[in-house]
Parts: sequence; C-alpha cells; structure tokens
Amino acid sequence: MASSTASPPERPMEPTEFKRMPWLDGLLDAMDAGIVVLDRHGRVQFWNRWMERASGTTEPDIHGRELVEALPSLRDTRLHNAVRDVLETGAPSVLSHTLNPVLFPLRCPDGRRMVHNVLIRPFTVANASYCLIQVTDVTAVVNRERVLREQRDARYRAIVDTAPDAIVTTDTRGVVQWANGAAALQFGFPPNELIGQHVSLFLAEGSPDWSGLLERDPAGRPAPVELIGRKRDGTRIDLEVSLARWESEGRSFITGVLRDITERRRTREELKANALAMRQLAEQTKATLDALPAHIAVLDHGGHIISVNKAWAGSGPQAGFLGDGSAIGDDYLEACAATRSGAEHADALIEGLRGLLRGGAPVSIEYPGLSDAGPRWYRCLAAPMAAGPFGGAVLMHIDVTEIKSMEAALRKLVGQKSTLLREVNHRVKNSLQLVSSLLTLQTMSLPGAAERVHFQDARSRIDAIARVHSRLYQTEQFQTIEFGSYLNELCTDLSRASGGDTLGSIEVRAERVDLPIDQAAPLGLIANELITNAIKHRGSTPANVLVSLDRAGDLLALTVTDQGPGLPAAFDMRRSRSLGMRLITSLTGQVGATVTLMPVERGTSFRIALTMPETRGPILEDSAAEWNG
Repeated sequence: MASSTASPPERPMEPTEFKRMPWLDGLLDAMDAGIVVLDRHGRVQFWNRWMERASGTTEPDIHGRELVEALPSLRDTRLHNAVRDVLETGAPSVLSHTLNPVLFPLRCPDGRRMVHNVLIRPFTVANASYCLIQVTDVTAVVNRERVLREQRDARYRAIVDTAPDAIVTTDTRGVVQWANGAAALQFGFPPNELIGQHVSLFLAEGSPDWSGLLERDPAGRPAPVELIGRKRDGTRIDLEVSLARWESEGRSFITGVLRDITERRRTREELKANALAMRQLAEQTKATLDALPAHIAVLDHGGHIISVNKAWAGSGPQAGFLGDGSAIGDDYLEACAATRSGAEHADALIEGLRGLLRGGAPVSIEYPGLSDAGPRWYRCLAAPMAAGPFGGAVLMHIDVTEIKSMEAALRKLVGQKSTLLREVNHRVKNSLQLVSSLLTLQTMSLPGAAERVHFQDARSRIDAIARVHSRLYQTEQFQTIEFGSYLNELCTDLSRASGGDTLGSIEVRAERVDLPIDQAAPLGLIANELITNAIKHRGSTPANVLVSLDRAGDLLALTVTDQGPGLPAAFDMRRSRSLGMRLITSLTGQVGATVTLMPVERGTSFRIALTMPETRGPILEDSAAEWNG
C-alpha cells in the first residue's frame, strides 16, 4: 500500500492487477470514507487507510486476497451477493444499514460497532473490469436520529401518558409494544405486564382480528369500531376502538385508542328506551284522543292548528261548534270569527284564547250551537301547553247537550223533592204539635201533680223535636238547620212556658252554626233537658240560666250554666236514676259527644262537646240520601 513516506513492496503484476499511482493512493487515503477496489476475481487491489482503521486489517494483509477469504463473515451475505452481481453482470447496488444491519465488521474509534452504508459499482481501466466499494460511516447520523426520535417519542409519550383514554401500540401481529397509564388503569394490568402480550389479553373472546380493524370512513379517516373489552378481574367493558398504522425504521406498528364507552352505551340505551317509551306514549296519547268524542285541537303560539284528533278531523263544517271545519294549518281564531253558529260567543272565546296564548288563564265557555242535527250546547275548554315543542294551547269542544238536558231534568226533580220534603216536615211538625196538644189535654185531666210533671216533660221534649221540623219547613235547606237561632227560639219558648221573668231568666250566647238534622235534633233535646232541669230545680230563688254555643275549628261546645243549689257532692251522671240524666247520657253517645261537669262557684254547669261533621253540598247530600234510600 502506498503512503506519503514509503512505497509498498513490489508484487508480480497480474493481468487484472490495478495500476496504482502514488498521488492517487494519497488521494484515496485522504478521503473520509472507506475505499476498496476488487479485480474481476474478487481479489482486493486497494484498501485505503480509512478501511484499515475501521476494520483493523492492514492493506498488506488483505491485498491480493479474495474479500470473502480475508473476511469470512461476509460469505453468502447480502454484501457478498452484491459484489458478485457487480463482477458478473455489472449491476450496481446500494446497501443501507436500515435493511442490512450487518455489512463489514467495522468499529468506531471508541470501539462501538460502526453503522455504515455501502455503495458497490463497476468501473473499467484499460479494458480490465474492477469493482469499487465505497463505505460511508453514518453512525453519528443514526445516533442523532435516534436521539431526536427518542426526544420526539418522549414528548409523544408524555402527551399520551396523560391522555384519559387507553392508548396501546402493537406490531402488526397484535403484540403490545407500549401502553400508556390510562390503559393499565382501565384494564387493571401493570404496564410491564402488558408489554409483549397479545391484545386478546384485554379483549373479549370472539373479538375480530386486531389488524382487521383498520377500517376507514368515506373521508379516509380511521373509523371507530365498538368492541367488548375485558379487565384483569374478568369484568366486561364496552370499548370504542380507533386504529392507525404507521412505519418506523422499516417496521410497521399499529396504535389504537381504546375508549371506555360503558357509561355512554348505557346512556344511549336509556335514551333509546326513553325515545321508544315517548313514541309509544305519543301513539297511546293520540289513540286516546282519537277515541274521545270531544273535538280536540292543538294550537301554536300564533293560534294556528298544528294537530287535531279524529273527532275534529271528521266533524265537517256543519258540526255546530265554534270554528268547525277548520283543519291543520288554519288560523283557528279567524275560523272561529267566521263560524256560522254561536257567533255571539265567538268574540269572548277569541279574546280568551288570545289572552291564554300570551300567558293568561285557561278558558271555559258554554255556548249554544246549531248543527245539522239541530240545536246543540257546547262547552269550550282551553289550557296552556307550555311543555310542548310548539307551546301554544290545547283546545277542546265538548257536546254537552245531553248534560244540559239532564241538568234541567235534575233541577226539576230537585224542585219536586224540595217541595216534598217541605211538605213532609210541615206534616211532621203538625203531627208532633197534635201529640203535644193531646198530652196537654191529658195533663189537665190528671189528678196528681207528679203525673202532670211527667206529662209536661214529655210534651216539652216533643215540642223540641217539632221545633226542628218547623225550622226545616221554613228554610230551603233540608239537611241542616242553623242551631244558634234554634237555641234562641227554644229558650224563648221554655222561658214563656215556665212563667216568664217571674221565675228567672234565660240568656243565650250562640254563634251561627249549621248542624245536620241527625245532630241538631239530639242536641236540641239535650239543651231542652238541661234548661228544663235548671228551671225545675232552681230552689227558692229565681232561675238564672246561661246557654252558650261556641265553635273553635271543627269543635262545637254547648254549655248550660245555672245559679241554682247545684248537684250533690257524690253525684254521678252515669248512675243517676233520673230519666232526664239517662236521656242526656244516651243522646250524647248517639251524636259522639262528651258531657263534662264544669267547676263553678255556684249552681251547675254542663258542657257538651262534639266534633263538627264535614260539610257537604246540597247536591251531594241529596245524592247520598237518594242512594242510601
């Protein structure tokens, strides 16, 4: 090998030996690349100093020897085949380190394996064929690319590691090469356990092939696929998988985003079920409205008809209600104004609907109409429908002709019943007065004073009941009487029958209270007994009796207080043999009342307390009486 200081030893020339010139050797030795020249037999004719330093083989040791003989590791390699192709066919080759990791056994100055590319091409000198091998050191370039790639990968991993979705990178066979923290958390595997495992580890059985999921949407983007995943504990989860293929250093990889959509799918199923339920409800509601005989329409905020039921749609323009003949899309207010029947009520309905559509109160109007079947009565009801998709109102026209006829007949029956009840009460009062008169005549014929007292007590009790029927006869209410006025009348009659002011006085302090007849009659008898007893047992002084009727909420209290000698100390009402006391005890139990002896300084005070019944209207009372009857 030539150098700047010494010349290589002389060798016998062969027909194919490369002719060397000192200046050319110096030039090739100065190049920052490996230069090798082979003759047509594959023997080394030139091996520059770069190759000596990189391979550790000197030029004198390798000159004239076949390349694969001097470097046996190259035999049958891609480099060997490329050299043979150049010598035999003249076809050049470029061998890259990415596709050929091992070429020449070269080392860097620091001892690391040298990463290099090889260019092989033929050339001819003086009709002799040679092979030129040029070796380029790309170790620094590769290291720089590796560092840049690692920095890029570090940024990428820093981003994907913080992503909320599971991200997994596999090779084309589906073997996991990398997984982020979300994947480990989502599937319950430590990241080091996922690396090297097949993706079927966290996919349910029967899942499609991993690489077969690389679908594309019409725009060419990766199309998400829904799969069933499997956690480490066997729990199944719903996944949405999006895959993308990419290349690096001659290898193909697949990165997939596996999003947990369990909650989303559950919500979607719930929404689907709710939508189905709403659709069924809408269909059921429509079927219900169609089954109703009333004419029903839905109006939007402007008063236009957006929906009608079957009765409205089939009514025709001579149905007789306001706005008949109008259809979906029509302005109902205009149709109502142009109606041929019930026109005198149309303005009131239109005004009410306008107020309703502006947020006013519901509308209820009864009006007469004229249909092909003759005069009819209708009731129009309109209510806001703010919850609907169009807002507005729902409108209903109900044919109440039959109801009107029934009301008229009912009013007639009620009038007849009122007359009958008034006549009955009148006759009962007259009958009781007749009995009272007979008892009075019988009393006058009795010889003993004790017998006359008993007859007078009986007559007083009958008069108390007759007074109830007298008040029922004189009023329009047949189920209740105003008990305060009744007490005033009762006390006036008792005071007159007892001798007037000469024997004492009876003061009444009563509120206006309406009592049902089944409570008023017993309570009237109780008051009669207590007042009569106070007058009868007044002693030597005039009887001063105070009768009060007080109401507090649903509680009613009747109190009778006198200034007489009072009751014995050991008096027990329940054990009393007096007919009056027994009658009071029996009647209080009949009306659910309680009797209490109130403490007073002088005389006696009885307090009768009972609960007021619930108030019912006259029609309900009549109906209840009719059903009970």
